[in-house]
Parts: sequence; structure tokens; C-alpha cells
Amino acid sequence: MSNISIQSQENSSLYNSAKQGAGTPLGMVEEFVYDMEAPQVNAFRSRENKTQLLGCAMNGTFQAEIPSFGLWRECYLKFNVSWRGGTNALTPTISDALGANIISSARIMSNSRTIYELTSAEIQYLVYTDKDTSRREGRKKAMKNISQDHFRGVAAGTEGGVSVPLKMDALKAVADVPGVAGHDYLSSNTDQIRCHDVYCPLPFSCFQDKKSNIDTSFTEKLVLEIKTNEHWYAVAGGLASTNADNDLVTTFTINKAEVCNEFLVMEQDAKKAIQAKNYSLGGSPLAILGSDFKTKSVQVTADSVKTTATLNLFFTELCHGILFEVQPVRTQATMEAITDQYIGAAVADGTAALGRALQPLTRALASSGQTKPGRFIHANQITIKAGGKLIYSGTHDEIRNLNGSSPMCLNVNGDVETAHEEDIVYASPYNLYYVNFANSHMTTAIKGALALRNLNSIVCEVEFPSVSGTKYNVTAHLRHYVARSIDGSSGAISAALSN
Repeated sequence: MSNISIQSQENSSLYNSAKQGAGTPLGMVEEFVYDMEAPQVNAFRSRENKTQLLGCAMNGTFQAEIPSFGLWRECYLKFNVSWRGGTNALTPTISDALGANIISSARIMSNSRTIYELTSAEIQYLVYTDKDTSRREGRKKAMKNISQDHFRGVAAGTEGGVSVPLKMDALKAVADVPGVAGHDYLSSNTDQIRCHDVYCPLPFSCFQDKKSNIDTSFTEKLVLEIKTNEHWYAVAGGLASTNADNDLVTTFTINKAEVCNEFLVMEQDAKKAIQAKNYSLGGSPLAILGSDFKTKSVQVTADSVKTTATLNLFFTELCHGILFEVQPVRTQATMEAITDQYIGAAVADGTAALGRALQPLTRALASSGQTKPGRFIHANQITIKAGGKLIYSGTHDEIRNLNGSSPMCLNVNGDVETAHEEDIVYASPYNLYYVNFANSHMTTAIKGALALRNLNSIVCEVEFPSVSGTKYNVTAHLRHYVARSIDGSSGAISAALSN
């Protein structure tokens, strides 16, 4: 059989023409020739580098110095957190992407200058668009992307009995204690302390690949600064004004916070050779090409079931793309009002309360258009114009799921229709809309862009479903290219060019 196939192919005009055109009379022989690829430099991947964020608490600003250890490959935050639910047997409202929403922003600083900065929404977006499937799903799980409401009991305001979802807990008698991570559901209506380790990935563009990494053993001192949200933004109990037993007995608390870093530590000769080329001691240093974000936000008050917000952008950078998101203006009272819905059912068998546990996206108030943190309102249409001329216009699916954001599309469950993915006010953690002007998701090379310095009067319009009287924040996150150089004498990092 093999001889017949080989001889027949030798008589093919197309096959022989292809060999002749490629200049390979025998075909691609080289792909079968043994070849030992050059080894990487002698280096150790150091993953156990943790620096404590001393005194870290909600609603504050905290800093930690990055060790001068080597090539900085990755960074994430680790929070040990705890709270205790109300005695009225209700499940608290827990932010989606909890790790990312413990903080409002994180930035890398050098000598009080901001080098890179990310907001919580930008962190969520970069995690959801990661092309490495294993890394993306692992990060989502570690940051507690979506929590499952867990109910025990069959009567309103009562614990015990059957649990939904069903869980046979062999360790039920072992209660969580602050500082020690437990194993139970985050959102449970049991009157017990909940304690968990929650992580926040920090996908700064300097971690894209080895050519974008910063050598902290050469640069001046780097500091990571984070700003934390208020405690109710992460986990909210019920309204104490309705019933004191609805509120959390112990509010959401950070017991311990750490900055976790990964470094590549090289042997000295290779390290010196790389530094000599990158920082050109006595000459012009090479630049690190990456990206950063600039934001513009407007607050609008809805006056109908559909609202259009207008943003005027006065940026001049070389633009990779623009991320749009819409969120209702949240308060502690509105989050606690959402929680009040989950005290239990009005009927004796608890059917309504247990039924809610089977719906992963129910934490919202239709009357006020409110939804829990980590979720974004559905966008019907987004339009971008410059000088009155149309640059781009697209709908929800066109931008988020089709060619509008390609190749930066979100990785979402394609078997779930939009109505199921969104809650009752049309919000979802995945309603992040990136209008892409580049031809690659990477920013380590310029492969397509929109040069804003050559345009004027950039006007963006975002149309979204709304509830009359509710205030919304509509934000545009401009992702732009930036080249940064490191001085060969002082190790100072500066922005060389961004437009």
C-alpha cells in the first residue's frame, strides 16, 4: 500500500511543481534531521518570593518593595480574608472576580513615578482574554471569579437540613478561624466565620514575555502600590436598618496580604552579558516595548430604559485598542439591599430561596438597576468617531464575541446564551468591550495601531439598557503602546515614547 501511494504521488504535477517552487527536490528533509536546540542561559526560576503588605486593610493605600532579585517574570497578590454572616441565615453578596475587586488599582512605581498601572476592570479583562487556557482558568479560580450561593435549610431564616447545591461535608464540625483558609463555599447562609485565601493576578505588560521583563537587580528600587476598596464592595451583608440580624456579624477583613513574585535568577556571566546589551553602558540603552492604560470616565443619570453616554477623548498616544465598560454607581446601602433578598423564602418549604441557589447570576435589584461589583452592564452599541468621521461602530456580539475585539476576544462559554449569562439588569463579569485597532493581542511589537496624535475630536458613544433615575459610570480605558528605557548608569526607568 505504501509503495503505491508513494509512486502515485511522484507522478503528481502539483506535488512536483510545489517541490520545484520551494527549491526542495526531495521535500522538507530538514524537519527529520536530528537537531539539538541551543540551551537557555543557566538560570533558576525562583517562585517563592513573598513580601508582606504590612497593615493592609480595606479602604486604604499600601506599598511593598520589589526585591532586587533578578528578571521579574510574574506578580500576584495573596489575601487571607474572613467575615461572618448575619444570624438571620442569609447569604452575603460577594463580588465577582473577588480578588481583583478587593483592590481598585495597582501600580508599579520607580522613584515615585508610575511605570505601569492597572484598575480592577482592566485586570478582569486581561485575565479573561489570556490566550493560555490553563493559566486563564487557573487565575479565574484563584481570584474567585464567580461564587455559588449555598443555602442550608428548608424554611425562611432557618439553617440546617438539606443544602443546595448538595454537599456532603465531612468536616462540617470544623469551623473556619481567621487567618486559616477554609474549604467551604464562600457564599453560605450559615452563621459561621468564613475564611479564604483569595488571589489577584497582576498582568502588567512587562510580564508578557522575557523581552519585556524588568531586571530588578539592575534597576533602581521598584515599589508596588495598591489601593483597596471599602469592605462592603467585596462582601456585603444585609441592611441593619431592616433587621440588625441581616448585617454581617463581622465585616470583610484582610487578615494578611502578600505580594508574590516570580524571578528568573541567572548565573553572573550571562547576566552581565545581557545587561551590557540591554542597557548599553556608556551608550544608548535599548527600549522595552509594552503597553499601559489611560482612562476617561463620565457619570450619567438615566432618564429612560435606554441611555447613551458620550465620552470625548483627548489622548495623543499610539493606541492598541479601547476598552469600554459600564457600571452602576454602587453604595453600601444598595449592595445590602441586594443581600436582603436572600434571607429566605416567604413560604415554609423555602422553594424560592433554594431555587435562587441554582442561578449563578442573580445578585441584582431590577427596581434600581443595581448589580454586585465585578459585573458590567450590557452595551447595545458602541460608536467611535474622529472629526465627525466614523472610525468604528459595533453591537454587543460584534465587539465582544466577533471581529470587533479580535484577536483580543474574551474566552466565554459559547454554549450559554446571553440572557442566561447576564443577571436581571443585563450585567455580567464578561460585558467588557474592547475595540481593537491592532493585529495582535501582544504589545511587545507594534502590529497595527491607531495614532491618536493625527486625529482630533475623538468622540465615543455607548448605548446601554438602564433604569430611570439610576446613576452609571461609563469608562473608556485607552490601551496604548509605550517604550521605556533603563538608564545604564542609574538604573532609572523612564518613558521614552508613547505616541
